[in-house]
This record gives sequence, structure tokens and C-alpha cells, in this order.
Amino acid sequence: MKSLPLRITGLLFSGLVSNAQAGEAYLGQFRYQYDGGSVYRVTVKDAQSMSWLCIEGDEKGAHGIETPQRFTVADKVYFASWVEKTGINVTQVINLHTMKVCSTITDGKQRFVISGNIVREQ
Repeated sequence: MKSLPLRITGLLFSGLVSNAQAGEAYLGQFRYQYDGGSVYRVTVKDAQSMSWLCIEGDEKGAHGIETPQRFTVADKVYFASWVEKTGINVTQVINLHTMKVCSTITDGKQRFVISGNIVREQ
């Protein structure tokens, strides 16, 4: 079985993925509860931007407003990628069917792969 990142990369390059228009399912306020204890509040108001705030964990209080590139992978499944002002690269697969998130965070030569649950707050 291929790993999730390889499947996503394959989809991206096969032309089967379309630009997300931040469909209704992807709009709103969400709580991303990552394994290991970090919790983020993520707010998506439109197709161009999103904001996040760490409310529990090592980065508690950290926040940002991002302009991610988003792609629809399947119905209610999205791939998002952005570079934060600090230079940290973030990629995510957001599955609103299973309410799961998988993220890769790259900071310099360090890479972290984390996953967790999503709770819709609004």
C-alpha cells in the first residue's frame, strides 16, 4: 500500500485534482486536536485565507493568518499548503468525511509529520 503522501503527490501530478473554492464544507471554525496534545483553532472564512491559533500544547498562543493553496482531492477531502511568515512550510490533508487531519511541518532541515482529529466548532 502506498503511503498517504505518495498518493497525494500522485493525484496532484495526475491532473485529477482541482483548485478548491473553499466549498461550504470547508468553511467555518474547526478545532484540530493532534496526537501528542497540541490543539489549534482554525478558521476558514473564504477561499483565499485562513487563520489559526494554538490553544494547547508547546506552541500555545502562537497564531497566524495564512494564504494557503488548496486543492480538492475528493468530496470533502482537501490538500492545503502554505509558508508561514516565520518560514515554516505546512502541508495538510483535511478529510471532513472522517474528520481527520494529517500535517507535515518543515522548519529548516527538521520535518514533523502529525495527525489528529477535527471537530467543527461553527
